[in-house]
Amino acid sequence: MMGFEFANYCNKYLQQHGQTTRTISKIDSNPAKSKHLETATTKLFDQEIDFCNLRTEVYTEDSRIPSEVVFGTPSDDAHRRDITINSLFYNINTETVEDFTNQGLPDLSNGLIRTPLTPFETFSDDPLRVLRCIRFASRFQFEMVPELCAAAKNENIKNALVSKISRERIGTEIDKMLTGPSPLRSLQLIHQNGLYHTIFTPPSNLQQSPQDAWQAVCAAGTMDWLLRDEAHNTTTMDVNKSSSSLRKAVNKDERRILYLGAFLFPYLNLVSESKKRPVPTVQLVLRDSIKSTNQDINVISTLFRGIPLFQRAVYQLDCQQTISRSDLGMLIRDIGSRWQTCLKLALVHDLSQSTRTTTVEATAAAADIAWDQPETLTSLQLDTTKKTVNRYQRLLDQVVQYDIQDCHTWKPMIDGKKTTQLLNVKPGPVVQQLLKVMMIWQLETPEGTVDECTAMMKQYWSDNKEQLL
Repeated sequence: MMGFEFANYCNKYLQQHGQTTRTISKIDSNPAKSKHLETATTKLFDQEIDFCNLRTEVYTEDSRIPSEVVFGTPSDDAHRRDITINSLFYNINTETVEDFTNQGLPDLSNGLIRTPLTPFETFSDDPLRVLRCIRFASRFQFEMVPELCAAAKNENIKNALVSKISRERIGTEIDKMLTGPSPLRSLQLIHQNGLYHTIFTPPSNLQQSPQDAWQAVCAAGTMDWLLRDEAHNTTTMDVNKSSSSLRKAVNKDERRILYLGAFLFPYLNLVSESKKRPVPTVQLVLRDSIKSTNQDINVISTLFRGIPLFQRAVYQLDCQQTISRSDLGMLIRDIGSRWQTCLKLALVHDLSQSTRTTTVEATAAAADIAWDQPETLTSLQLDTTKKTVNRYQRLLDQVVQYDIQDCHTWKPMIDGKKTTQLLNVKPGPVVQQLLKVMMIWQLETPEGTVDECTAMMKQYWSDNKEQLL
């Protein structure tokens, strides 16, 4: 019996006993993309459940795509699983766990990620299993056995991951890593196994090479430190008080976006060509490599555009000891509702860059130690980190002092339609420029009235009409 058929029997049973049932989704097999098994998914008592049949596979001599997927025994099925700890069965009749590979339970006890068959064979069957191994290793803080890592680094497996696996499936695994308990560990393993550019593939027409993947690991490590629960932070850096706002708890969505941004730092400030026009390279990486949603593409693109803007604002505050309410407010309005996320990314970029320049050995291992264990930083690194965090905190404090945290939601005192009537101007780009002038005035004149705004706009139009038209 196939999984979809069995899931329908389960729903009928639930209905007969007055229980709530959910819609069953059927995911068809696609052997050409290494999706060998038809799967049915639904919720059973509010738990996500997959239904699939026991199976084994028949191969031809010249292909790892199964020529036939047939019903198999529990042992057959267990040995076709991705890792041993996922090959365990629970026998509802005997109420015992059955380990047909004889490795699942020991590996679970010892914290090991291992494949039931040889890693090369398992990964050849479905190259996506490389990423699944990484995800489970980071989720449970388990170690991948050496032979598994060796197979993951094999060029044939990397090529198969690119050619046999849909980018949507790769993107799904990356998203699960981002929302998992340890995105940093996931990226460390991706980097250690030489998979970064296999996953986050640069566009073919990119003129300038992206920075090394180690920059992404460094950024993710910095982000991990920044977002770490202060109650568990034992560092003696004495920056907790000054950085409490920057390091406050974030929701799941912001956390995911922050780590996604850190993962993609090697593409910061790079530009590519798409349809004969320049676009941020990160857009193409998100769109083509991991098939991100349009929303994620737009968000990351905006944040990456805003990083240097916030860094310049921090630098201006350093040099001039002040930044105007209108300049800061217009920057916040430019980036929008995620401006604080952008500020955090700008800080992480500054921190990861400054740490790299003060680290004696510029290696991935040194970066990992520095950001997983901040107490191991040198005195110079501690001093650099504290100063950098305080600089960004000062900018955030200035926003609060100006009371412009939500200015991205503010509306012009006089809307576009009334502005056209007031100044006798046609709708279009000129009106947008006038509304921008009005918003700058509102930011500069927090106590201003509509009458004062009207007078200002009339005067501005009189003085600048010829230049604007």
